[in-house]
Amino acid sequence: MQKGEPALVDSTSPRWGEKASYYSAVCVETGEVDVMELVGNSCAETSAAFLRQLRARHAEPLVVLWDNGPAHSGEALRAYLRTPDLRLRLVRLPAYSPDFNADEAIWDWVRDEVTAKTCLGSAAAVRAHVGAFFHRLNTRAAEVTRRCRTVLHARAEALAADCVLAGQPRHADPALALV
Repeated sequence: MQKGEPALVDSTSPRWGEKASYYSAVCVETGEVDVMELVGNSCAETSAAFLRQLRARHAEPLVVLWDNGPAHSGEALRAYLRTPDLRLRLVRLPAYSPDFNADEAIWDWVRDEVTAKTCLGSAAAVRAHVGAFFHRLNTRAAEVTRRCRTVLHARAEALAADCVLAGQPRHADPALALV
């Protein structure tokens, strides 16, 4: 292989229905990452299951920013969001706005450290390697917060600083004002 040329490797793609899929969420303030491995494809039911997992792990009120993926809507999700005293607010990001989605940085990181130029060959191998990556993130909170800072966070911090300089109280989460 010549320097500067891509490496070619034998690879096989998983059969239809054999893939590794996940939900994940990142708290940019603490560096904590929550993950849920999926069995099958994502849908409204799996989105609701992930939100139930987040709700069970975090007692405080939650604001979840997420993209407009097809699995992020549907009756099962709407039914879950009608749960009394849920204390969970969903904020949909504008269409195709990966620069606002902190979780995109996690998946870029997975591609860099786990799957780049690698053929893992099976969903089981992907689950093993990706699972190990997520397990290691528990000890890398500072790096998570650094990598996952988004354009949205930078704008929110600037807005908050402007409010403080102008002597205005912060009545709302500035991140939500920008979405």
